[in-house]
Amino acid sequence: MALLDLSLVTRCFTTLLGERIPLYPDWPAATPLLASAGPPDLVNGAHSLSFYLYHAREDAHTKAQDWAPGDAVPQRFKPMGVTLYYVLTPRSNITDPNLRALADQLVMGLALKTLRDSPVIDDTSAVITPGGPVLVMPTGLRGRNNRLRALLQPTPASEAQQYWSAGTNPLRLAAYYEVAATLLEPDEPTTRRGRVLMVGVHTFVRGQPQIESTGNTITFTPPGALDARTVDISPAEVPYGQTLQVKGANLKGDSTALLISHRDFPEPVAVDAAWNLHTDGSVLGVTVQPSAGAQALVPGIYGAIVRTTARHTLPDGSQRDFDAFSNESGFALAPSIVSVTGAGPVLTIKVAGFEPHLLAISELLVFAGAARLARVGAGTPGAGEFVTPAAPPAAVNNIRFRFPAGLTAGSVLPLRLVVRGAESGPWWETVP
Repeated sequence: MALLDLSLVTRCFTTLLGERIPLYPDWPAATPLLASAGPPDLVNGAHSLSFYLYHAREDAHTKAQDWAPGDAVPQRFKPMGVTLYYVLTPRSNITDPNLRALADQLVMGLALKTLRDSPVIDDTSAVITPGGPVLVMPTGLRGRNNRLRALLQPTPASEAQQYWSAGTNPLRLAAYYEVAATLLEPDEPTTRRGRVLMVGVHTFVRGQPQIESTGNTITFTPPGALDARTVDISPAEVPYGQTLQVKGANLKGDSTALLISHRDFPEPVAVDAAWNLHTDGSVLGVTVQPSAGAQALVPGIYGAIVRTTARHTLPDGSQRDFDAFSNESGFALAPSIVSVTGAGPVLTIKVAGFEPHLLAISELLVFAGAARLARVGAGTPGAGEFVTPAAPPAAVNNIRFRFPAGLTAGSVLPLRLVVRGAESGPWWETVP
């Protein structure tokens, strides 16, 4: 075990328990779990769990190893094998003692199952959550050949009672674990690979694809100006139907794909033919669409990844594809204001590619000048308010709003939409 900070070992198991237990079907929906390294009596929560380090000792097999001669303190050049002892204790603060005991037993059962199903933890150990895989081992432990093994100790009930009954402490539900880094002896091979008759060497001339930036160009005419202005934006803030440019190196292979990632996606999705992807190796361009295959793309912040594929012929005449992936670079899929219409105080913003009424309150912001408009339910909006109609179908891409009170009629104010962190392009509107 190549480490000095023992807390990294503890973090490894609290991460495993905290991420895995809420994924079991028996876990109550939308119920938070606190997996803590604190002592059992100091952990507090309706559903909480303590994984507390209470003892450590040096392993006998490393303590008795042969030391190298020629140094006054030879043991400093050898690793010290340490075994750590933990007590696993559920702790609920529910007022009702019956419900509290049942909550503790639920957490305990799922925790025992989790540690039994993950007896050995290494760099690749992960919990598959709805938001994507979560690596269990902290960064400080990865890449150093660490392998942690948790063993449930067969502690007799009489000893457990003595541990908890000292003084006035009540008896508690608990399990005892021994955690150590293990060096496993490999098994003897029972099979042998066949004789090699042909050797193929594949040379890749091009390097790994690399994204340097994303960008796009917008054109608008400010109030009072006669000529339109063109502005290059990087990172890109591109609306539907406009061109997203990805700049970098080695962005072209025998085939090339653009992958779109988002925190809500289980994995990046490749754009389809409607995006009209083209690249010369240094610049990759696509026409942004409201969807990538079957995946809808609502305005927001996304990541772009370029995948290049090189096809090579093997010695036996068959062909094989070799994929290479670039780094990820962010861009904003910006909402666009198609038009603003209306007579009188209530105006209608028309958008395209998404339906505003499906967005949560925090995901859609509307600004008139520096003032943020308040979102209200169905009906006619008041001064400084807006609504997002859910019916009829012809109006689901509309936002109806009124300017704040006190503005001078005829004045021109910038109108802005912010959808999930992405802002619309420049648009000015006259106060009626």
